Amino acid sequence: MIFGLHHCLMDEKGRVAFPAGLRPALAPGGGADHGTGVDPASGDGETNNRFILTQSLYEPCLVGMTEAAFIEQAKKVAALPPSHPAVSLYKRFVIAPATVAVIDKAGRVNVPKEQREYAGLERDCVWLGVLDRIELWSRTRYDELRRRHAEEDLASARAFLAGHGL
Repeated sequence: MIFGLHHCLMDEKGRVAFPAGLRPALAPGGGADHGTGVDPASGDGETNNRFILTQSLYEPCLVGMTEAAFIEQAKKVAALPPSHPAVSLYKRFVIAPATVAVIDKAGRVNVPKEQREYAGLERDCVWLGVLDRIELWSRTRYDELRRRHAEEDLASARAFLAGHGL
């Protein structure tokens, strides 16, 4: 399970700190190592420092996931009818712009220019752990989303979730 909210600054080269609290989510099994950030399969105590970063089809942000999760998603898309417009759109907006993000020795991730433009990333950024994936938002867009949802959707969300025991 992935959770947490982390504010970070992006430098002029497009590098942004990757929060240590989210690193366990990159381990095989999505953090099944119970928060150590160690890849149990490696047996050598190495931290997994790679993940897939791509555009969200649903929100103006970027999405990070393990390479295994990305492959699983790609297989699901490949099994769908290729002529359907939704499948083509998904391939173009999510699969094609995906990149392998590597956390450098300084704990930063370099975000490609095209992805920065898509998500409106500038200096102030927000990393979110949202159960099964990680999101990277422009602080401005994230704050705007929170304001919009606070005003419009909270009452209906509460009613829906209460109906499902939450």
